[in-house]
Amino acid sequence: MLRSLMSGVSGARGHQTFLDVVGNNIANVNTVGFKKSNVRFQDLLYQTSRGAMPPVEGRGGVNSLQVGLGVRVAAIETIHTQGNINYTGSNTDVAIQGNGYYVLADGDNRIYTRAGNFTLDAQNKIVQAGTGYRVQGFEMIPDPADPTKFIQGSSLTDIGIPLGAKMEARETTKVGFRCNLDSRVEPVAEEVWDPYAPTPLLPAEASSYSTTTEIYDSLGKAHKLEVTWVRTGNKEDNQWSWYAHMPDLNGGQVVGRGQFTFDADGKLDTTTDPNTSITVNFGAEGAEDSTILLDFSGSSFDKDAIEGVTQYASPFTTKGYFQDGCKMGTLESFSVAYDGTVMGSYNNGQDVPMYRIALANFANPEGLTKVGETHFTESSNSGLAQIGVAGADGNGVLVGGALELSNIDLTEEFTQLILAQRGFQANARVITTSDQVLEEQINIKR
Repeated sequence: MLRSLMSGVSGARGHQTFLDVVGNNIANVNTVGFKKSNVRFQDLLYQTSRGAMPPVEGRGGVNSLQVGLGVRVAAIETIHTQGNINYTGSNTDVAIQGNGYYVLADGDNRIYTRAGNFTLDAQNKIVQAGTGYRVQGFEMIPDPADPTKFIQGSSLTDIGIPLGAKMEARETTKVGFRCNLDSRVEPVAEEVWDPYAPTPLLPAEASSYSTTTEIYDSLGKAHKLEVTWVRTGNKEDNQWSWYAHMPDLNGGQVVGRGQFTFDADGKLDTTTDPNTSITVNFGAEGAEDSTILLDFSGSSFDKDAIEGVTQYASPFTTKGYFQDGCKMGTLESFSVAYDGTVMGSYNNGQDVPMYRIALANFANPEGLTKVGETHFTESSNSGLAQIGVAGADGNGVLVGGALELSNIDLTEEFTQLILAQRGFQANARVITTSDQVLEEQINIKR
């Protein structure tokens, strides 16, 4: 039997596989998160009729005499390049920009995917549409040291969004102030203005400035807190007096007062603490009395982001920029941030981090095993899943309201289709030609 016949068979079989892979790529051109495959060929075996001979005295060397015996598919590689990002506007859709795979739970089994077409099920769990596999993440837990901040849990869990869930009312315990008090104004003599009077009255020529901030009692009722600053003492002292009162509570009750100074650079002098706690009596409203810290220095906040009150030769701009109270609210919607934080939005204006979506990375992503439905599982050659969050440990970032499309390039796939077709045709021609030669051999005896 001619060796070329079997080589043609192996070539036709290999290009049939090539055609199968290209056809599957084209079929999944619109599959969310699909990663294309490429075929790599390798020559099969060689029959050596004569081995190589080295040069000897008076005669040169001779190369070996070998005849190839066909081809085989050496590898079908999964190409994990980035697909295009398509914005859908759906808050349950999430796309990965960069490395990483979503972690899905099928019971006790973990599955990995790039397809972020998620939805909510009847139990308010975020699941992958079409499969129901639950998306995994890390729960965000209130920081015991500061309930207004959150820390990330350490264990993977199902991500649940309890739409309609209630947030309890929270009384205000801290109000932060920032921006500027104008250094150009003239001080007011203490005999003109007494900051410690039961209800300080400012003369018309007073160098004062007031701002109003909304705070909340323990029942979640909003109240106005007005703080007034007046420059006092000598101008070189850079001294300011302030008082706080509640204009809509108990006939405008003064609830706190104090003084602080600035240095020559316009910054608060912190040799003594400029921040002061005030006590507000909400008894007439049926709520508990509240102790509220008025933070003028920013020392109780993130110093990298917050600077307290300053005194520069610029207009008055000081205002309350933060307070930690709120009225009762219900969870209305959610969104996904670039770092994978699932942020719940309540109808009382509060945004609360609830989870961080988990991402897995692998030493060799091409070693993952495709199991259908755009899912992958670990293999002995992929390495173990390194599970973290977006934007850390080599993982990409997330794009909320968007989907990653397949990484199929139709122009390239049609070119591969032509190569597969012509390769199959050429090998089929080898088979038919070999058959004709065999027929001629058979006819020799006639």
